Amino acid sequence: MGQTEELRMMSRPNRMVYTPITRGHKPTPSQESNTLSTMSEVSCATTMSMESEVIEGCKEEERFEDFTEEEENGIGWRSGSEETVDTVVMVGAGTGELDKRMKSRNSDYGSYCNSPTDLAGTVVPQDISTDGDTLQNSPLLPTSEEEDNTSDSAKKSDNPLDTVKLEMPPVTQEQEARYQPDKIPGEPLKTLLSALFLGTGFLATTASLAFTHERVPDIKPLPDIVLDNIKHQSWGLDVSEYLLMISTISALIVVLLHSHRLVILRRIWLLLGILYYYRALTMFVTVLPKADETYTCMPRKNDTSALDYTKRVLTIISGGGLSINGKHIYCGDYIFSGHTMTLTMGYLVIKQYSPRRFILLHWASFLISLCGVIFLLLSRGHYTIDVLLAYYVTSRIWWIYHTLAHNQQLKYRGEHNFLDNMCWWHVFRFFETKIQGPLPRRYSLPLPKIVKRFFLHSFSRLRRENSVSQEIFRA
Repeated sequence: MGQTEELRMMSRPNRMVYTPITRGHKPTPSQESNTLSTMSEVSCATTMSMESEVIEGCKEEERFEDFTEEEENGIGWRSGSEETVDTVVMVGAGTGELDKRMKSRNSDYGSYCNSPTDLAGTVVPQDISTDGDTLQNSPLLPTSEEEDNTSDSAKKSDNPLDTVKLEMPPVTQEQEARYQPDKIPGEPLKTLLSALFLGTGFLATTASLAFTHERVPDIKPLPDIVLDNIKHQSWGLDVSEYLLMISTISALIVVLLHSHRLVILRRIWLLLGILYYYRALTMFVTVLPKADETYTCMPRKNDTSALDYTKRVLTIISGGGLSINGKHIYCGDYIFSGHTMTLTMGYLVIKQYSPRRFILLHWASFLISLCGVIFLLLSRGHYTIDVLLAYYVTSRIWWIYHTLAHNQQLKYRGEHNFLDNMCWWHVFRFFETKIQGPLPRRYSLPLPKIVKRFFLHSFSRLRRENSVSQEIFRA
């Protein structure tokens, strides 16, 4: 109840006054009857935590023995009881020293219960002929209707309980995606572009091999400290390629079961495309002799036409770059090893995007890749330098790419980012501009939503039927 409203009540005789200080709820009819008092006497009602106790007709000393006077600024009385929860104080006219402002220690609002006599000289009287009995029911806080009636140009009040309107800036789509990391767009168009990039990279590699085949020197193999000290095993190349296919299929299954499979696919295809372009360049600029003298290569031609090169490219593509199917009959693709590149990429994919607790899968993938490289060297399919370069280039470009993808600051140019000098950084930025941080390890079946919903409803129906049958059996 405000000060102005208490003064209005003073001009109306025989008006019942109560000032409930409750803990944020409307008083019940029983509480209202306990707190009613006339203007000619003073009574106090104290609501305890377990029971309500009303003291009537007590002496002044006994009425206010639960209150202590505050010396600061001469303000009223303060409750000294630790067990008081809500204290209701009614003050009438003509009470003398007890007309001071009272305050409850445990009041939710920390407000004072002022008597009308304290405000007689500070508030200008107003006409209350039309106010009715609603003055005594005025809430401590303004209602929503009062807030709506208040215009924007109203004067600011010093009341700390007044509502405050804060102007919040609009949230852009980029900021919204930042605070909602679960909403990662698939962007199939970008995935398609990365697939096209991979296709062009593989085509460049096959074209490079088709041209390099004519330049392979017909000399003995170069000295190699590893190959010179191990026994040649002709079956090693076939075993290595079988392990390569197992590693590739395992990595593909992990990616397809991942919820963000489109994002992962475009990352892998982009990196493979870059590696294929690197390999096409390195094998063309430096041509090494055959590491295995027993390996059969297609005879060279001195007058090779464009049609012959086209046929070579188609033959290599049809065999998938593997010699297990008998179509890899061209030599010269040594620096660097495509087999080691694929084996390393398969392990990195499984390690990065499979569940962390699948430790056995991680170790199995590592051993498969390692054994694939070992059998490749036993068969003399590549020099040792080819294997080392392939592992180094593949692992470093993988780690650099994912470091860039997991750090937002590295997606912007500046003095803080020297990685933006790489030739493929702009392509990376285009692919990863809407990806905020690492991908969550979440998995789902690669099925359309309609099929998933059908299986979900069918499974739920079966569970309900089984639960009902079990209850009937128990009954």
